[in-house]
Amino acid sequence: MNNAIELGDEDCGHLARILLASRRVNLRHNFFSWVHGPVQSLIPHEILLCGIADEGGYLLHQRFTACRYFKDDHYHRVIHPADGLIHQLTHEWGAKREPRLIAALTDDPDGWHRRLLDLELKNLAFHGLCRVDGQMWGYASFSRLRVPFDARLALFMELLLPHLLVTLARVLANEARTRSLGDRHAGLITAREAEVLAWVRDGKTNEEIAAILGLSMLTVKNHLRHAMQKLVVRTRGQAVARAIALGFLRAQSSRRPE
Repeated sequence: MNNAIELGDEDCGHLARILLASRRVNLRHNFFSWVHGPVQSLIPHEILLCGIADEGGYLLHQRFTACRYFKDDHYHRVIHPADGLIHQLTHEWGAKREPRLIAALTDDPDGWHRRLLDLELKNLAFHGLCRVDGQMWGYASFSRLRVPFDARLALFMELLLPHLLVTLARVLANEARTRSLGDRHAGLITAREAEVLAWVRDGKTNEEIAAILGLSMLTVKNHLRHAMQKLVVRTRGQAVARAIALGFLRAQSSRRPE
């Protein structure tokens, strides 16, 4: 049925912009901005749940939503491995391998609409992608959509899903690589050196850090010098950035402003 649908210039333009923008997505916050930016032009939504199978076939679920009604409890119920919504949708999708569209229904004999309301999803468009062995490689489930649930939506799901999953895979691979790099450098800097760098991140001078930690200025300078040598950087700012990248520091302070 989707083969008969022709896309106009505007839709083709949206599709091209989505695909081009995906090439710049490498981090989780980039992915969030992408799905809540360019992707909205073809699939306007509030909640995206998606996942990719690992080497053992276990789905690594992800969520990208700014919807304040969709809580952690809803999410965990949706992805429950035994009786969660994604588990059921995956099995249903496996029979036909076509997008599953569930709109807000007035007549609800199967109970789908009541279940979606209970989970704060309202409606749902689900599609999956298989590996060469026929097992599911990944899926995407859009909810709180603001478009007709028709063949055009199904077509957009089919067109965008491969690019969405490849982009997500790149983000997850980058995160895994960062964690691995951090593991290799575990213990590289001492707890005291990390503490000094945390105060540098917060904008404190050496004199202020010495007063806060009850150390001499010389000791603070030595901690900084040793940290910079171990992190192979030349400046305080580079040391902070490197420590954040390796997972030794948070990007932002958890301390309350004075």
